Amino acid sequence: MFVCLGSLAVVLNFAVLSAGVGDVVRGLQVPPATVQLALVTYSVLAAALAMAGGKLSSLLSPIRIQLLGLNLYTVGMLITAAAVNGPVLVTAQMVAGVGAALLVPNGLAILDAAYSGRQRSLAVVLQAGTIGFGATLGLLLGALLIGALGWRAPFLLLGLVAVAALLCGSLIRLPLRQEAGSIDAASVLLPCLGVVLVIGGVNQMGVWGFVAATQEAPFSLLGLSPAPPMLVAGMLVLQLFVARQQALRQAALHAGGTGSRPGPAPPQAGPGPLLAPSLLASGERRALLVCLVAVNLLFGGSTFLLLLYAQTVLGYDVADAAVLVLPLALATLAAAASAGAVARLVPPRALLVGVYLLGAGGMVLLASAVAAEWGGPALAAGQVATGVAIGLGLSLGSAFLAGSAEPELAGEIGSVRGLATFLGMALGTALGGTVLLAGLDNIGNLIARQGFTLPPDVALNAATSAVVPNNALHAFVSGSAWALTPAQVSPAVEISVQARLDALRPSLVVLALASLAGMATARLLPGRLAVSQVVR
Repeated sequence: MFVCLGSLAVVLNFAVLSAGVGDVVRGLQVPPATVQLALVTYSVLAAALAMAGGKLSSLLSPIRIQLLGLNLYTVGMLITAAAVNGPVLVTAQMVAGVGAALLVPNGLAILDAAYSGRQRSLAVVLQAGTIGFGATLGLLLGALLIGALGWRAPFLLLGLVAVAALLCGSLIRLPLRQEAGSIDAASVLLPCLGVVLVIGGVNQMGVWGFVAATQEAPFSLLGLSPAPPMLVAGMLVLQLFVARQQALRQAALHAGGTGSRPGPAPPQAGPGPLLAPSLLASGERRALLVCLVAVNLLFGGSTFLLLLYAQTVLGYDVADAAVLVLPLALATLAAAASAGAVARLVPPRALLVGVYLLGAGGMVLLASAVAAEWGGPALAAGQVATGVAIGLGLSLGSAFLAGSAEPELAGEIGSVRGLATFLGMALGTALGGTVLLAGLDNIGNLIARQGFTLPPDVALNAATSAVVPNNALHAFVSGSAWALTPAQVSPAVEISVQARLDALRPSLVVLALASLAGMATARLLPGRLAVSQVVR
């Protein structure tokens, strides 16, 4: 229960904040981009520090680090519940993200010490299933609580869940191995900087410009946006991290005299790498990690975009918005519950290919069927296909990866699994939100294409109109300081509604293409049922 509660809490925060995006925007009087920034900040810090959290666990005991992570997560939830403005919300999610980074790597190490044999396999499957269930539970439970008690209530509840996990953890007494050694500071800082630069570059492209710098850019490079160079710099920093890890591995092998054992470097070798040399040597593990990035990209991006569209564009309250995406949530829940049975019938390679195709196909179907008013069987079918892909991918990717871990690598497997999970969430939210906001900024182009121009001193503010529901746009435009004539008001409203649709559709397609890019790694998995024995 201790491990499952920690895993549940980590996923619930992201899902709840996505579910309440409209209420948070209205309650704190902030633009949607601020909530997007909070979601991305949480995921980025959790991803960037996950490997460091795993190393700390091996040095200081997984249970101690798990308890520290729960304390930080609890503080983050309480600050979120008490947030009075956008900066406080983002700061609270930063604290929670650091806590999540410490929570993610320890579960497998604790389960390895507590269980063995068939009991361990069952415990691993239950923990992996918790992730899929948590994604759905956060959307549904969060929506119900927000609708009844306001957007702050779920975060108070999450704080209580973390406290319950703390109480459970304080009672655990297990003989857990601890390594001797130290942490290489560069190995901690480089992935943090690299992930922040990559995700930050993607997240800010819509604001600072894809190529040419906009007025919102903090600076420009010969008139060019700083976002693409930021993205490239992040990739270079991550390459430096890989090179640093290789150098540390060589030093550890040289000091130990042999490279045959996959465990940690001996104490006399000095600071060792954050990841054991054998960890990513397996093609199957690499394929599963890519799958986790892809399905979390779909989960993070689709929930954020669809709920934002429902609450700020269609004008739905949080409960109605949850009903609107109910097919997605229920399909995710059902797929997560049946993942073990499916894995016993379908070979891993075919299963992974099916996850990619279902997820991408579902998103494309959503993009093609979405209209100014939500509805129709095609939209429901798109949600179901996407939800099945997310549920299967989250549960089976986590279970297969955990089942492949040798006891001495359990903590590090948990680290890279957490990195993949949160990196996918951050990329999905940043990528989808960037394309959406960039599309909303193109309202002027739509006006020109339709042969309609506003007066020279009037601008249709996409950022402002984006938080006005469609059914209130006419009154908003008519009563504004733009002083439009009645003949100008209706075309302006139509342009705004169309611009939102034209922005939402490509954002969904971009998420589909981004997730589909990893399908090439499916060939690294076996075409038989051998690997699926871990979920029996």
